[in-house]
Amino acid sequence: MLFRKSPVAALTAILLLGSLAACGGAPGTKDRPTEVVVDSWGGAFQEDQADIIFEPFQEKAGIKIVQLSDGENIYAKLEAQSSRRTGSVDLVHGDASWLERGKRSGLWAPIDNIVTRIDEVYDDARDKYGIGILYYSYNIVYNNKTVPSDRQPQSWSDVWDYAKRHPGRVALFGPRPNYLIEIALMADGVPPNDVYPLTNTKIDRAYASLDSVRNSIIFYNGGGDGANQLRSGEVDISMFYGGDAYALIDDGVPLTLVWNQGIYTRDYWMIPANAPHPKEAARLIDFALQRQIQADFAKKTGYGPVVPGAADILPDKVRARICSVEPQKSQQLSYDYNWWGQNDDAQLDRYTAWLRR
Repeated sequence: MLFRKSPVAALTAILLLGSLAACGGAPGTKDRPTEVVVDSWGGAFQEDQADIIFEPFQEKAGIKIVQLSDGENIYAKLEAQSSRRTGSVDLVHGDASWLERGKRSGLWAPIDNIVTRIDEVYDDARDKYGIGILYYSYNIVYNNKTVPSDRQPQSWSDVWDYAKRHPGRVALFGPRPNYLIEIALMADGVPPNDVYPLTNTKIDRAYASLDSVRNSIIFYNGGGDGANQLRSGEVDISMFYGGDAYALIDDGVPLTLVWNQGIYTRDYWMIPANAPHPKEAARLIDFALQRQIQADFAKKTGYGPVVPGAADILPDKVRARICSVEPQKSQQLSYDYNWWGQNDDAQLDRYTAWLRR
């Protein structure tokens, strides 16, 4: 989702855990307390996660949290080690589309029978194999100082028009086609309610839409890159994370976020099927789902809580910035992560080929 950490640190942690496992001995002994290895997204976001969730849980439960930060590479890493009887990761902060992909290949353990707070989570953020962490969104974000008042975009069609008139001044999220297909369709005039279900005809139309701005847009590969583009003034308009946009606004960057035609989605906690400490991982999830923890995390990060009661205790200023509460939620498209989970690989192949043309 957001930031990446050097894979060297992650690999070192994996090798260390593997050597400990090879030495034998039951977890939770006096010499080697139980550890929960969590793989997340690194950067400032994971620092907030550690501050609000990981470190308080470690202190309260007496269970050491070992943090990895493999980001976009998490899924591939888990696939590579899925044949082992016991893996090295206990808990994953994963993209919503990974839930369906992993379910089909047996990558995840059932989670609904060991997480006690599952019924407290919104219906669209819980599954037998995953529990919601947060809601986030991709939105139109523009610099209200550099974009003339008569060009300030209110739709993706407006963004496409601006890109054609101002080449190199519009940035889109570029590592994969997820979300890009949807906004390209809306830019081509497809109403949000008609974007799904995605079909071959619609996807062809989306690529034709992307072709129309291909030579005018630039791509960014992670939240840090996108933030730097907006902060420095390199771009005027970006397809950007809502929570991160408000963090920039609070730092004095003159940005405006448009809720209309945003795409909101959710991330999930998932436990690998070969996790060494699934019950302890479930305890960490239960801790993270407490109403006050959810509210504190939303205030810190700008991402939406997955527990309804948490939104109720947020200050009005914070609620107005959260993608998953009204009136913001109904202005946006809810990402069809099930479809993407079934089609990720094929669509990534097509997208990669399109980039290379």
